[in-house]
Amino acid sequence: MLNEVKQYLRVFDESEEEDLEIQMMIEAGKESIRLSTGKRFNEENSLHRLCLCLYVSHNYENRGIYTLDKHKDLSFSLNTMLTLIKYGGEDVEKITPND
Repeated sequence: MLNEVKQYLRVFDESEEEDLEIQMMIEAGKESIRLSTGKRFNEENSLHRLCLCLYVSHNYENRGIYTLDKHKDLSFSLNTMLTLIKYGGEDVEKITPND
């Protein structure tokens, strides 16, 4: 996923620090999808992958501490995708409370 996300971000830097930061955002994005939808991230699903790219892009472009006047909400597209993943009829197993 790292290479796909870096391509989406148009980041061609090969530094280990940049890769670690983006990888951390990818893992947080997967967890955000799971917590927001109740479904595990499915790397084979294009909607899941695009949602993850949008999540990482939002966080990558808005790094730093938020203040009320600088806060940017998640994009409409990202919120729509999370809703589609949550209520979509795909064949992904639901998460139990113990996951």
